[in-house]
Amino acid sequence: MISSQTKVASATEKFFVLVAVCCAAAAMPLTFTGPAVALPAISRTLGGSPIALNWVTNAFMLTFGSCLMASGALADSFGRRRIFLTGVACFALFSAGLALAGNIVWFDILRALQGLGAAAAFSGGMASLAQEFDGTARMRAFSIVGSSFGVGLAFGRSPPA
Repeated sequence: MISSQTKVASATEKFFVLVAVCCAAAAMPLTFTGPAVALPAISRTLGGSPIALNWVTNAFMLTFGSCLMASGALADSFGRRRIFLTGVACFALFSAGLALAGNIVWFDILRALQGLGAAAAFSGGMASLAQEFDGTARMRAFSIVGSSFGVGLAFGRSPPA
């Protein structure tokens, strides 16, 4: 018997969780492939050495990859939804900050912070999906998120010549 304290998610709530995680999953890879395409424009606008320009991509990838496990642990400790929403908020804030970066050093720092937010959003989102869905529905949900991730990668690449 389900107590009044236990909330069983409705199909609509599960759908909105899936949509939110899919949107985040599409945005994250878009942001680590897109700037690589835009490096010549970034270089013209902000300047910087070739090493500083390499950090446009490396800063995001390094913090994203290295913080995934820690973000997952935080999601388990402080709540999946809380970590997901905090990650999305940080990701959005630092993404907006990139437009205001005055030089390549600040741009690289904001890219690293953006990767940190992306890791929190991705880990929290995946943990939320695992909590909301069971059995074949879970497999389907993760497949849809994987497809969203692929769409983000595809749209972040340069168009064919």
